[in-house]
Amino acid sequence: MHAYGLAVDLNPRENPYVGCGVSYHADARPYIDRAPLRKGMVTPAVVGACKAIGWGWGGDWTSVKDWMHFSANGH
Repeated sequence: MHAYGLAVDLNPRENPYVGCGVSYHADARPYIDRAPLRKGMVTPAVVGACKAIGWGWGGDWTSVKDWMHFSANGH
C-alpha cells in the first residue's frame, strides 16, 4: 500500500510496530506502553480523522500492533 501512495507511517519511533510485545528498535521500546500519551504519539483525534475518510489503522490489528500505520484498505 505504501508503494501505491495509499498508506502512511507516522512517527515510527513514537508509534512502533510491535509483535509478540516486542519492538526491535531500542529507541521505540518506551513507546510500547501507550499510556500516558506523549509528544509524537498517534492521538485518538488522528485515528478518528483517518477512520472518517475510510482508512484503517494498524493499532486496531489483533495479532500485531503497527501503531504508526494508516492505509486505505486497512492492511
